[in-house]
Amino acid sequence: MGGPKTAKGSMRKIEVSCASWIDLLGYGSMLEEAHFDPTHPSATAALERTSNFHDVVSERSCRYLPTFVMNDGAVAYRDMSPRAKTVTYDFLSRSIELFNEVNRIDKTENGHPGARMVIAPGFRVRREIDFDPLLHQGKGKRIKEKFDEGSIDANQAVNAALKVRSYSDSTPELQANFAMAKAFIAESCGSNAGLSGASCFIDLSIFESQLPEWIVFSEFINWQGKGMSATFGRFESINNNLAAKNGHAGILDAFEIAEAIGTSEEVVSKLRESKVTNLR
Repeated sequence: MGGPKTAKGSMRKIEVSCASWIDLLGYGSMLEEAHFDPTHPSATAALERTSNFHDVVSERSCRYLPTFVMNDGAVAYRDMSPRAKTVTYDFLSRSIELFNEVNRIDKTENGHPGARMVIAPGFRVRREIDFDPLLHQGKGKRIKEKFDEGSIDANQAVNAALKVRSYSDSTPELQANFAMAKAFIAESCGSNAGLSGASCFIDLSIFESQLPEWIVFSEFINWQGKGMSATFGRFESINNNLAAKNGHAGILDAFEIAEAIGTSEEVVSKLRESKVTNLR
């Protein structure tokens, strides 16, 4: 057995990411009936539906499953680790839990069509960012000045900093994130590409060629679009206890995924060499 593939905590200009895009089915038609006017009586059900959706996504979001929500859709994202395949498994498991909870409330409890999720891996190109202007200009500068002059105490300064809203670049992890692009495009294709109904579709590129016994798929769909391709499995069930017992065997780490989805034979070497500083 060799040593670790990378140093602990190392970052690369190009990372391997995974994204889970989830979208409420039939939401647009609900708004069409209300002419996209939230004051229309027909809009009430649609607004309650998205409110419930946003609540579930918020409750399930955490450090290991950060999310970005936009109307009736949301994306969860995370960089995979070349040191531990358990990171891939953790993201997969948390994404499935989010999918199940959204559909439990939207479909089972409230009788709506439910939501479809697509989970896919892909490369992410980190952006180089100069943090100094963010810290020493604008709102950051003003908070520091108020603290220095004594008009606010430390707790008020912290609270003010936490409430600062960026006018742009609020989620840099989703910029040049081709895992998100793949998941979004595939989900948008929907039933026209065989990805139909309120199901969770998982790109098999995150698994070894011999699928692990702890996850079950009901069917497999070959998909192509916008220069990308994948074989998706329609998720049926997952056995977390069996996966843990087997050491999560059968799922891949970041560099193994890179070899599965990359077009270059030297893809891992190129990832290793893509180190830079001041990254997001």
